[in-house]
This record gives sequence, C-alpha cells and structure tokens, in this order.
Amino acid sequence: MTIFPKYLSEFPNQQSSFPFHLSIHEIQSYFPSHRHDFLEFSFVIEGRGTETINGKKHDMKPGTFTLILPYQIHEIHAEPDQPLKLYNCIFGMDLLFESNVKNFALNGLLFDYSDERALVPFVQLDGELLRGINIILEEMLAEYHGEKPWKEIMIKLKLLEILVIFERTRQHSVSVFDRNEGAVKKNTIWPIVHYVHTHYQENITLTEIARQFFVSAPYLSELFKQQIGQNFIAFLHEVRIRHACSLLNSTDLSIANIAMEVGYSSFKTFSRVFREFKKMTPTEYRRIYKEN
Repeated sequence: MTIFPKYLSEFPNQQSSFPFHLSIHEIQSYFPSHRHDFLEFSFVIEGRGTETINGKKHDMKPGTFTLILPYQIHEIHAEPDQPLKLYNCIFGMDLLFESNVKNFALNGLLFDYSDERALVPFVQLDGELLRGINIILEEMLAEYHGEKPWKEIMIKLKLLEILVIFERTRQHSVSVFDRNEGAVKKNTIWPIVHYVHTHYQENITLTEIARQFFVSAPYLSELFKQQIGQNFIAFLHEVRIRHACSLLNSTDLSIANIAMEVGYSSFKTFSRVFREFKKMTPTEYRRIYKEN
C-alpha cells in the first residue's frame, strides 16, 4: 500500500507571478519520499542510483531525464560511492496551461503514469539529444540567474522545448497506450487539478466540476483518490490552506478576511480546517513565521 506523505513540499518563487526554479543538486545517498502540487523534472549529469515514483522504480544514470507530475510520490537513492549530480527544475502548472484549461496544449505530458498502459515517466538520452539538452539547460540556468530583458519569456520557451524533446523521445521509445474512452478520461484529472488551483476561492463542488468536464461525480471522486491520494474535499482544503499560509506570511490582512479570500464563508470552518492541517491556529502560524 502506498503511503502518502502528509505535507506538500515547496520551492522558491512558488507564490510569485513566475513559479519556476532551476538548480543543480547533489544527492549523496538518499532523498526522502515526498509529493508536491507542481511539476518537476530532473536530468542526471553524474552518478548512478534509482528513483521510485508511485511505487515503480527506475535506474538513474547520466542522461536520465524524468518528469514528475503533481501529487506523485517519489524518492531517490544514490548508489554507494556514486553520488548523483543532476539538474532539478520545478515549476507551476500555470506555466503550461492555456487560458482554456479544457484544451491543454501539452496534455500528452500529463498522462497517468500509475496506469500500466501509460508511457513511462523517464527517458534515457544519448548522442545529439544528450548534448542538446545539456546546452538548453545551461542556457536556461544562465537566464534564470541573469537579469536580461524578457528572461521569463526565454525561460518558458526553453522549458517548452525541453518538454517537447522529452515527449518526442518517450513516444519514440515506448508504445502509446490504447486511447479508449477510459484512457482519455484519465487525462481529465490534470486540467481539473489546475481548475481547482485557479478557482479555489469560489464555492466549487465535485458535482459542478464533474459536469463541466463531462464525467460522472462518482468517477471523478474515485479518480481523485487514485491519482491524488485523497478525496476531493480534502484536496480542496489542502489547496485553500496552502494559499491561506501564503497570505498569513506575506500580508497584514486579518485572519477573518484571509478565510474569506481563500474560499471559506465560515471563519469557524476555516479555523478548524487550518488546525487539522497545520496543528496550530492561524494566529500561531503567523506569529511563528514572523519570529523566524
């Protein structure tokens, strides 16, 4: 049985207008199991090890490119005396989704990897592709740490180029699963996840979302449990509390106003849910943040 980490991890710039971060990491032995509500890719430069995603393990060596979807559980083990050095890129779903979330341009990147018929979440690059990805990542890292005009546009263009290379390579190396009705429906979870992230302030319900995305409410409920690891209500609370924490940290809004801002019409409900997720009151959370 898969154990779902209780808390979502975070990254620099996550709450900014351009939720993107790129760095080079070294993993000496182990990076523990975690999950998050953004996308992530890694590209191995040196070393050897293994990565486990939703219970499925694959090797990591120079040239291994892996794409992690939101809420997938993953961990990394480096082999003894073979520490992993890799690019790590993390970015928000907003950088990929178009204004119409039902017509996601890169929807092929968001298949359900837990399905045995789906494409694997990694590819092994070599030759010209390996050299090409290295060059793009070097340029992207320079843009990220530089201050040139239109740097965000350049970063996004390079990000899309890398993801398209990944998808082309993956489709070439692994047969695409049969696109029957059930498989197509599995793709709807990611536009729905994005929809919740952009409409959490509203009084949204599972039934309303199911109707908008042309699936049944029971099916959508089961899809959340299978792919996100929690029911829809718990997921919605998690998104709202994440944004409430951001407002507590970055504004002087009253806690009552913050409760309304993130979608709670009842201050009592907001306080109860906040304590369930953070094991403290909103007031305590704000005080501790400011003290630190």
